[in-house]
Amino acid sequence: MLGTLFNTATVLVGAGFGLALRKKVPESLRKVVFSAIGLFTLYIGVDLMTGISNPIAVFMALVLGAAMGHALGVDRRIRAAADNLGTGIGAALVQSTLLFCVGAMTLVGCMRDGLQQDPTILYAKGTMDLFSSVFLAATLGRGVLYAAGAVLVLQGGLTLGFSVMGSGISEALVAELSGLGGILLFGLGMDLLGIRQFPLLDLSCALPLLPAVLWLLNLV
Repeated sequence: MLGTLFNTATVLVGAGFGLALRKKVPESLRKVVFSAIGLFTLYIGVDLMTGISNPIAVFMALVLGAAMGHALGVDRRIRAAADNLGTGIGAALVQSTLLFCVGAMTLVGCMRDGLQQDPTILYAKGTMDLFSSVFLAATLGRGVLYAAGAVLVLQGGLTLGFSVMGSGISEALVAELSGLGGILLFGLGMDLLGIRQFPLLDLSCALPLLPAVLWLLNLV
């Protein structure tokens, strides 16, 4: 859990610093930096998607996850609950949480921390999130600060889950989960750039469904 605790602290520090500088950062600079973050998020998403070896399984999980998330109102409910804290906080919380928590570094970092008690990858990820959170908070506001709690819960839960599972998760499954995470990050990049907004939390329900879909397809 040391890696997750470090990552949570870096988001808190970075977001706090970004909020303190918010009025001192020119709007033009915010837009440029935000565009850079969005473009780099697109790049990470594309890079992760190339690791998908079973696109049918990923597609099925994505469709089923979207349907389940929509039926449960996951994206709508969480955004609305977060916006009760202040106008626009819901969108900021969702965007920053996905940026911090979805991706290969999160998955592999939590796996290594849980299985081998090696938080090195999460330390590196936390350092990256420190700088990202500064500009995200300066642009999006307090929702980025609240995302530290999501980092603690989600990454902590993943690390605990891997430690309980032991070595029962295969490298192939990690690759497919990372690829699916890449699709979500690509959607997030388009959202950050203002191209199109997706119900990303609804789509994120595909992640826990993917292992079951892969298992069923292997049976067939």
